[in-house]
Amino acid sequence: PPYSKPGYWTGQYNSMVTFLEKYRQHVFYIFIFYVITFVLLLERILYYMYLAEHTDLRHVMGVGIAITRGSAAALSFCYSVLLLTMCRNLLTRLRELPLHQYIPLDSHVQFHKVVAATGLFFTLIHTVGHCINFYHVSTQNTDNLRCLTQEINFESDFKPTICYWLFQTVTGATGMLLYVVICIIFTFAHSSIREKAYKYFWLTHSLYIVLYILLLIHGLAKITGSPRFWMFFVGPAILFALDKVVSLQTRYMELDILETELLPSDVTKVKFSRPPNFKYISGQWGRLSFTAFQPSESHSLTLTSAPHENYLSVHVKAQGPWTWKLRNFFDPSADIRPKPGQKVRLEGPFGGGNQDWYKFEVAIMVGGGIGVTPYASILNDLVFGTSTNRYSGVACKKVYFLWVCPSH
Repeated sequence: PPYSKPGYWTGQYNSMVTFLEKYRQHVFYIFIFYVITFVLLLERILYYMYLAEHTDLRHVMGVGIAITRGSAAALSFCYSVLLLTMCRNLLTRLRELPLHQYIPLDSHVQFHKVVAATGLFFTLIHTVGHCINFYHVSTQNTDNLRCLTQEINFESDFKPTICYWLFQTVTGATGMLLYVVICIIFTFAHSSIREKAYKYFWLTHSLYIVLYILLLIHGLAKITGSPRFWMFFVGPAILFALDKVVSLQTRYMELDILETELLPSDVTKVKFSRPPNFKYISGQWGRLSFTAFQPSESHSLTLTSAPHENYLSVHVKAQGPWTWKLRNFFDPSADIRPKPGQKVRLEGPFGGGNQDWYKFEVAIMVGGGIGVTPYASILNDLVFGTSTNRYSGVACKKVYFLWVCPSH
């Protein structure tokens, strides 16, 4: 029978089924994340709506206190989970365990963005809600305020305005500062800015330290209740701090640049010395910065050298300001003359989605343009491992390599 094109709704249904089948793990963990988030939200809302009727906060602020305390619990969970998504060394270790088959670790950056967007949503609700709450509080007489909170004492003739609550209390002042910091971080994290001005994205993202300090201070005044952010924060913060300590072992180790080469298609090869006892798997990546220019700016680059080689190398495609500056810096025909003894700072290695290729019977490697970099390391490692029988007992029997490149 002749092929008949499926209807619109049939096509949409088939697309949805295909999507759910392909990303079933992602959907599962996103679902779990939102279930926990909304359980925390509803628990606080129900508590302040029905179980805290005896408090004066409920009578003065109405449903607003329930919404703000509920959103506070949700955003506290979100901002704490953000730290876990950036524990690169922990994620790299998890990739080496059988557990990684059940967790989409390679999508941790995408999950980071989802969690951040969710946290921003509840931050906006929390901010608007408290502005309304403080307006209601500012309309109360001084006698009612004495019953409202025992943490702040007022003179008999002093009547606090909404500006007092927003700018002259610990909760209000830190809240306004938090709003400014969050706006800066999220603005410069937008893809259009991040791609064109990565330096400013990275610098503003470093404000996360200020963000978490303010979050810890924000509730200390206990105006609307005891602080609860620390309950969500302590565990992830300890893991994140330990992860940073591990990164510092190599991050500030300055390595000698051994060789640079300008390749076609605006690709620059940088070969540098390998640190002692530096172990990695083909397909992994690291964060690199150069002492010659912008030493504080690090970029994620795939290691193109193989684990058996006594040096490390990366291939960088000139696409943005930093990568073009790197290429021009090492261009012999340019006006810039690199001084001898230039160094590379390396942080890593970190796990990549390609490092488990040998665990499958058939491995199909498809790279587009500069996306071939992890396979340069893998194929080099494969050839060496095959000649030394290192891969004789692995599951992989066949490897198909496809390189889609318009200029070659």
